[in-house]
Amino acid sequence: MTKKTQEQYDAILAFMENGRWYKANELAELLGVKETRTKMLLRALVADKKLEDNGVTKGKTYRKANKN
Repeated sequence: MTKKTQEQYDAILAFMENGRWYKANELAELLGVKETRTKMLLRALVADKKLEDNGVTKGKTYRKANKN
């Protein structure tokens, strides 16, 4: 993983508040990258169980995973 990718993961996780749902376009604006790149980052964070998504195809939203 590149340093820039790690910084983008960290920025997403630092920005998100617990319990609040976010759309990819909100996070793309924060990072200053295109929505496609943002979705790639979000998919990786979901796979690492750091985020969870609402499971829908259109209008997918993301939030921080609950730490048990």
